[in-house]
Amino acid sequence: MRIVCKIFMFNFLRKKRIESTIFQKREFVVLDTELTGLNEKEDHIISIGAILMKERRISLGDIFYRILNPQGKLKRESVLIHELTYSELEKCPEIKPIIMEFVNFIKDRPIVGHFLEIDLKFLKREIKNNLKIKFEPVAIDTYIIFNWLIERGLISHKFKGAKSLPQIAEAFDIKVETLHDALYDAFITAQIFQREIALIQSVQLSWFDFIKKIGRPNISGYMFGQYEKNYQF
Repeated sequence: MRIVCKIFMFNFLRKKRIESTIFQKREFVVLDTELTGLNEKEDHIISIGAILMKERRISLGDIFYRILNPQGKLKRESVLIHELTYSELEKCPEIKPIIMEFVNFIKDRPIVGHFLEIDLKFLKREIKNNLKIKFEPVAIDTYIIFNWLIERGLISHKFKGAKSLPQIAEAFDIKVETLHDALYDAFITAQIFQREIALIQSVQLSWFDFIKKIGRPNISGYMFGQYEKNYQF
């Protein structure tokens, strides 16, 4: 009987170690872009910030942050929002080598963002124009997941209608000190995603594929009309 128990315990612990190893390999890249505006035909990316997540752990040693020369006239509102002038940005590198670095950084990992469809449109355009390749990553939108969690009572309904990054951060008691910095916004988004994973794990054990399914970004899924009013570039 003791031998049977020992074999059972050995197999149980071995299974747990294997599951833990697989669990830790579940990686995401949480990203944010800062833009000159929201017109994907005329506006450009000013900066890209991204942080690697290994399961629920934010890997602060694995970050990507670049400020770019947008090669175009900056709008007045863009200067006010980002506090970056054209004379400062024209000293920054052009986008082609930076976008290649970015693609090499994310590899084939799923990407995560807040109102991610907007970032994706600009990234897809620049990757297609500069690298001549398609960019079709698995994409997960923290805003879509946030609303899914509210609808199922896992987040208080008092936060229903929250759309901006600070509003959603407040629902998770995440302190926001500044905005419109691509890397800092990516870090706030990563903390939100961290909390969302924990809530989904509480009701869904096989959460990894599940979260990719429910968090797929799309404009109609944002559940409001003029999303530009709630997304500042």
